[in-house]
Amino acid sequence: MKAVVIEAPHQLAVRDVPDPQAAPDEVVVAVAAVGLCGTDLHIYAGEYDGDYPIVPGHEVVGTIVDLGKDVRGLSAGMRVTFDPNVACGQCHFCRRLRFNHCLNWQGIGVTRNGGLAERVAVPAKAIYAIDDLPFDVAVFTEPLSCVVWGLQRATPALAERVLIFGAGPIGLLMMQAVRCAGAGQVVVTDLQPDRLELATALGADAVVAASGPVAASLMRWAPYGYDMVIDATGVPEVVAGCFEYVTRGGQVLLFGVCPEDATIQFSPFDLFRRDISVYGSFAVNVTFGPALELLRSGAVQVEPLISHRFCLEEFPEALEMALARSEPLMKVLIEP
Repeated sequence: MKAVVIEAPHQLAVRDVPDPQAAPDEVVVAVAAVGLCGTDLHIYAGEYDGDYPIVPGHEVVGTIVDLGKDVRGLSAGMRVTFDPNVACGQCHFCRRLRFNHCLNWQGIGVTRNGGLAERVAVPAKAIYAIDDLPFDVAVFTEPLSCVVWGLQRATPALAERVLIFGAGPIGLLMMQAVRCAGAGQVVVTDLQPDRLELATALGADAVVAASGPVAASLMRWAPYGYDMVIDATGVPEVVAGCFEYVTRGGQVLLFGVCPEDATIQFSPFDLFRRDISVYGSFAVNVTFGPALELLRSGAVQVEPLISHRFCLEEFPEALEMALARSEPLMKVLIEP
């Protein structure tokens, strides 16, 4: 079969590889669509804990075509997605229900071959049926499940005011999800006008261009600060600015992925004096079910987030475009 293979950092090829075989507790999924994620770019650049050579791709939907001999409750022909984070269930953190911090963690598309291929082998325990949900909707289950986990870590109370930095695919999933969680007012800021237009179309109460001075514009919507401020950019300078806009007793959710060696300055006294709570959020933690429910209900709209589609052989072109950001870019789908 054809697959994208990252041989080593900055070395990639689309080439023939052996078809995956289902272990006794696995299924083989014929891939219908894969979302290109920032993690894939980091693996390509050698900036993530990936193993090489590796077939990337962890935002995956498709159809089961083969089952291991011990698999029960699944069948060939089922339309599915899967949680790419495979926990052991037995280590210190798994026994405390912190599966996203499993000491024996495996990541499909990170430490074992993923979905940027015609087929992928997946542990049966990771499979979720999508039923008749369209593939190009269900492919957002993984990033939306990350958002759900973030909002289980830090949740806005009913009618609170929320500020989101970043209107990329994750920021706009977050914007819709905080509305579902009960936020009364959601303000979004970003550098790109087209993304702000999309944020407005998807339900933002206000959008603010992040070019030039923005403090006065942002505080116009919350004179005493926002009850919750969310970073969805991963830009350290933006993260540092989040504390400027949060109200007394408010929450800051650091959701964007900053460079591993990045640091910011903040005042511990300021956090103490203003009763500020700061949350991190890593990956997913048994949140695929809620994410699928949000997609099935239509509460979170994802079709407008798709900006580009490529076939598997065109992946190098898709990767180059994503790295160069040579044109307006949202979610890129690869459809083998």
